[in-house]
Amino acid sequence: MTGLAPAGRWARWGAGALLLAASGAALAHGGAVPLRGVYDFSSLPALTPSDAWVVWEFYPSIVGGCAAAMAAWLILAGPLRRRWNLSPEGPTRQETSRFVASLLVVFFSLQGPIHELSDRYLFSGHMVQHLLITLFFPQWFILGIPKWMWKPLVERPWAAAIGRAWTKPAVALIFWTVCLYLWHVPAMYDWALRDHNVHIVEHLMFMVGAVVMWWPAWSPLDEVPRLTPGKRMLYLFLLTVPMKALGAIITMSDFLIYEYYSTQPRVFGLDPMVDQRLGGLIMWLPGGLVFWFVIAVTFFRTYYRQFQAERSGTPVTEVMA
Repeated sequence: MTGLAPAGRWARWGAGALLLAASGAALAHGGAVPLRGVYDFSSLPALTPSDAWVVWEFYPSIVGGCAAAMAAWLILAGPLRRRWNLSPEGPTRQETSRFVASLLVVFFSLQGPIHELSDRYLFSGHMVQHLLITLFFPQWFILGIPKWMWKPLVERPWAAAIGRAWTKPAVALIFWTVCLYLWHVPAMYDWALRDHNVHIVEHLMFMVGAVVMWWPAWSPLDEVPRLTPGKRMLYLFLLTVPMKALGAIITMSDFLIYEYYSTQPRVFGLDPMVDQRLGGLIMWLPGGLVFWFVIAVTFFRTYYRQFQAERSGTPVTEVMA
């Protein structure tokens, strides 16, 4: 059964996991490092490797945002689905697990140890955080929302027109590249680290830009359709170029590009230059591998469908859409 009942159970488990993670971490580690409401990091304590993984600081915007998104999804999956006659069945188990996973990525990457290390100590940690919210969150977010949940929006011609305009492959690629490079300009990068409100804007731009970037590859909507497999693989290959180029520039730099981290206590014995090069490599290699993995999955799925079509006598063009 793939209707509302199993989906509802998975969603409740997901919502419970978010709440338990918040309360459990706060109780377990609340005394380790006090919550800070200021963003002057000049007197930060040096972290030891054992300390780095138990530092928790919660942000109402993240906790509240994840809870609100989960609540909205549940309401659409249940009461509004029936009231608006959106679908006879609720989300599938796969859709539910993907949406919950997307929120867990946001919850654990934008607060807690990853956030603490990335925002206050390590450039390489910041690159890990950015890869999580731009390569994993958006894919699971798009694939975790059933197509019928978009129905009230895409039935409006203006909304469908905006969606088609912004998710054209060329537009999506350019928009994502602008977001990526803009926030890695040293002045913009340092500004975001020194002003928390600016940092929120940076992360929102990354997340929105990443959803726009991945939409042509994974769109569930006929009104704003995904690319055919061949075009999708070409598009994904082109997406590797901006990130790999930026990662290479950072890795090969012989001077410190982001001086903010040079003023912070060191973690894991990494000096600022080693940390910067490690961050560039993380963007360059693991970041690119995610795209290549999706390309490989697309290729083998398409090959398998063609093979099955040939065996059954189905026209190959029907499986290439």
